[in-house]
Amino acid sequence: MLNLELSNKDILAKLMATENITVLHKKVPTAYFDVKSRTLVCPILKDNMSSELYDLFMGHEVGHARNTPTEGWHDAVCEKGGLFKGYLNVIEDCRIEDKIKNKYPGLRKSFYKGYEELAYDDFFGIKGKDLS
Repeated sequence: MLNLELSNKDILAKLMATENITVLHKKVPTAYFDVKSRTLVCPILKDNMSSELYDLFMGHEVGHARNTPTEGWHDAVCEKGGLFKGYLNVIEDCRIEDKIKNKYPGLRKSFYKGYEELAYDDFFGIKGKDLS
């Protein structure tokens, strides 16, 4: 993605979050949003990252910015242990994605195409595994 396009997407993420969040691009394994510092980090996974995949990452993390509480969430999941934290994180991800797609319906296609790309690239490491 070109720097100008990234800059435009960063501005769009800030507008969607309705606050002046910090947007960073790093070589990290996945996107994340730090609810305390209000920082959204988008991974640089590959040189040819599609616009839809970028929109999926940004939309998902903006969902956290808008809907994941700053206080209580981290402490509550840490007290119960890693397995519970993982389970609760999946539920929270579903909740915030539903909310952000309802707020910005144009993201639905990007989410669909982005998840297709992640599945094709075996981002979740499940290719060839029996998931039943």
